[in-house]
Amino acid sequence: MKIKENLWDGKWRTVIFDIPEKLKSARNALRDKLKEVGFHELQKSVFVFPYECKDEIDFIIEFFNLRQYVRYGIFDFIDNDLHLRKTFNLTLNKM
Repeated sequence: MKIKENLWDGKWRTVIFDIPEKLKSARNALRDKLKEVGFHELQKSVFVFPYECKDEIDFIIEFFNLRQYVRYGIFDFIDNDLHLRKTFNLTLNKM
């Protein structure tokens, strides 16, 4: 799976999860898949990505049957933004 990278709109797509220990293998698979498609791990259960990806994330969550444990959100602001911009090699597109 590949997520299309367009011009960055200044928003951070965020996946947050709290998956129980009994589902450890699914939790690790989700973590691995998020990294594989390009997400950056802020914390063990918090990942960010700069481009629209809701459909892809919905697919991944359903594939691993983790809907009740995973949240998807879009942030306008994250502190330490400069670090993330460098990680993704981004400049804000002024519209």
